[in-house]
Amino acid sequence: MHLRLLLAFVVVTRLPFLWQPIQGDDLYYLYGAQHAQIDPWHPHQAKYFFQGREVSMLGHPHPPLNAWILGGLLAARGDIDEVLFHGVYLLFSLICAAAMYALARKYAPGRELLASLLFLSTPVLWVSGTSLESDLPFLAMWMSGLALWAHGRIWWAVVPLFLSGLAAYQAVALIPVLWLARRSWLAIAPAVGVAAYQVFEYASSGVWPILQTAGYFSEYGLQRWELKLRSALALTAHLPWLAGPVAMFQPSWWLALGLPAALADWHPLFWGSLALGAVVLVKIDGFLGWWVRIFFAAALVLFFAGSARYLLPIAPALALWAATKLSEERLTCAIAAQMMLAGLLTLSNYQHWQGYKDFALANTPQDRRVWVDGEWGFRFYAESRGAVALPQGRRVQDGDRLLEQQLTREDRAGNAPVLAQREIRASLPLCLIGRNCRSGWSSAAFGLRPFDISFAPLDTVRLRAVAERAPTASFLRMNAPECQYQLLGGFFSLEENRYRWMGPRGEVSLVGKGGPLAIEVFATEERTLTVSADGRALGVYKLKQGLQTIRTPPVEAADRVVVLLSVDRPVKAPGDARELGAIVQSIGFQ
Repeated sequence: MHLRLLLAFVVVTRLPFLWQPIQGDDLYYLYGAQHAQIDPWHPHQAKYFFQGREVSMLGHPHPPLNAWILGGLLAARGDIDEVLFHGVYLLFSLICAAAMYALARKYAPGRELLASLLFLSTPVLWVSGTSLESDLPFLAMWMSGLALWAHGRIWWAVVPLFLSGLAAYQAVALIPVLWLARRSWLAIAPAVGVAAYQVFEYASSGVWPILQTAGYFSEYGLQRWELKLRSALALTAHLPWLAGPVAMFQPSWWLALGLPAALADWHPLFWGSLALGAVVLVKIDGFLGWWVRIFFAAALVLFFAGSARYLLPIAPALALWAATKLSEERLTCAIAAQMMLAGLLTLSNYQHWQGYKDFALANTPQDRRVWVDGEWGFRFYAESRGAVALPQGRRVQDGDRLLEQQLTREDRAGNAPVLAQREIRASLPLCLIGRNCRSGWSSAAFGLRPFDISFAPLDTVRLRAVAERAPTASFLRMNAPECQYQLLGGFFSLEENRYRWMGPRGEVSLVGKGGPLAIEVFATEERTLTVSADGRALGVYKLKQGLQTIRTPPVEAADRVVVLLSVDRPVKAPGDARELGAIVQSIGFQ
């Protein structure tokens, strides 16, 4: 009876959000699903643009189970159907509910229903339950595997545990948890899933996906210590919101532990949550305590964004622990309060992504070439109407249109006329991610609070009529702000605030004040650099290993000069998909 009630609870709470628009990282998994229609066995060999740069999905931080699932749905339906896809993904929430009930029978006997309801009312579970990201498939595989494992069905557990390794790399952090629950060498099943994917892809592509991921982490600077610190703070603040923080602890001197953290963010939503998170890590005991601490420690090491959804595998343990420690009255209050919060946050999340969908579908012209400078669901719906993702440094021609999203990009269109504009708002002052709020729900890059309270717009999206922006500088250092529109293509992100790698070719637009060009370039080995200006060859230069300055013959003065640099024999670094030619520190007329 209890299990039927829990399954009905999941269906009732998910049904209103089956129409959830494409959100978050759904877009990238759908690229994999689309590639699966061409190459069903290798959906992660898809390539797409991420933050303006073409990347390979082999470097995606999750193995391909989710892309396979979406690929199968796309093959069956023939198109991306939000309602159908979310309806199918409802099955993973049902699996989580059944697995949680089985775990509660083992670790919270007599409180099975309340423990399960506390878990199922977790806000991050509600929001992720309306997503097409890999979190729910991973959680369903992990929880069902652990439930079978805990009840002695070890051989049955191997299948979902193996699949958990095909859904997320962090599945390997669950091996010691399994070992503590019941000792068996079969606990390595998640690692076998991860290893099988690596070998399978290497055999077909010659690339180890884990090395490709590490290369992107290095390229984008995602493992810098300051990002890891922010991620750790955000994850700790998320922790108590997984299982009714207000009901679990009475207000006491424990909250004072968070006061020093007010130097990072004054708001009690951050430092109060951080204090409660620290209390959870200290007070939780027994097998459930090891479960929480092991996975939390792994999250600190593996993750850089501090997203709340990363801690979903901890939520069952916290719910089980709370169910054994709280009175029925407090537990019931915690469930009710958490259900209310979860519903409101999910509604706010729905309205945020619906705003992107409405604007993109209504303002993507069909009679012009349209570029979209943005990510996530905004880009998905723009591309569904024929827009094309704007590559970093791409020269946009006069007459084109540009859809831009302020939350993910700086203004790259200058003073181009705005044809349409919309502020993205929710009807509630609750914010999970936004330009004007400091919530770390999706990423610690936006803030450290578990969520935020703000009446400000979450984002602003625009349609612009683009005219090519004229250069304003005759000499460019690679950290100059003018680089965002004067580097026309072929240059990668700024590194160490002073240089950029260039690919085989790079184009630069300069104010042509006349005279020789000076190019400060570093070569990792001997190679040849060819320089031309406005199609006229200026010279071929032998680069020696090390830093050097190349000077060309004089170039005639002009309002605008486009300089083309070409390097022979580009190389690839291990785990890095880029073709690398040379390092440029500056270029221009002196």
